[in-house]
Amino acid sequence: MILERRVIVFPRADFLDAMRRYGERVSKVMPDSAPENLVFDPAQDMSLAIRFAPIFSGGERKDFIFSRDDVGAALLAYCREHKVPMPKEATKQVEKFKDGAALMMSIGDPGLHVMIIDDQDVMRSIIKKLLAKANPSQISEARDGEEALAKLGSGEVDPDVIICDLHMDKMDGIEFLRRLRSDKANVNSRKPVLILTGDKSEQAHEITRQVGASKVLTKPISAEDLILQINLVRGYFEAGKSGS
Repeated sequence: MILERRVIVFPRADFLDAMRRYGERVSKVMPDSAPENLVFDPAQDMSLAIRFAPIFSGGERKDFIFSRDDVGAALLAYCREHKVPMPKEATKQVEKFKDGAALMMSIGDPGLHVMIIDDQDVMRSIIKKLLAKANPSQISEARDGEEALAKLGSGEVDPDVIICDLHMDKMDGIEFLRRLRSDKANVNSRKPVLILTGDKSEQAHEITRQVGASKVLTKPISAEDLILQINLVRGYFEAGKSGS
């Protein structure tokens, strides 16, 4: 049960200001000019990329890359500097908000809803056993990408994270990702998707990442590693630590 939830929104200007201040502390001093581009995706390990145009004609563009933990630390430090009250012992999560960011803090257990997509009954059972240590509040299942898209599109399920096999007969993981990511009317289109596969081909992994996988994981995987990756793609950082 969630006892308290607080959301602090950082519009683009405040988000950039927070990252500039953080960058100065970690020797990533950014130019004072407006960035040429800012890409933020909390579902990725390297969540934030900020690009600045060259200062002089013919010069090189400058890219500044920050991890999700960097972004979380920057937003927390910005809140402390501005004396924003924050709950202690809260689970902290960074999310994208319009063209900026949001810092979410929850006290209590918000529950975890996982969707498993795999055409093998045995594999779905194995994944459910691996997830037991995370004590998920709900697990939904689908036998292939087509069934999963129908459930996600109808609103029948609203998972926090999706675990999907790469190779399935009816609709594989790549086609599932293509259709999910392109369906902007689907409220689940941007949900984090972990591809769990026995295929160790780096080319297959790269294609899968390009079509929208948050992370590609290879089998076998331990319960601890799977749960860690779930927390990472959900944008969590400093889980269970004090916010003081």
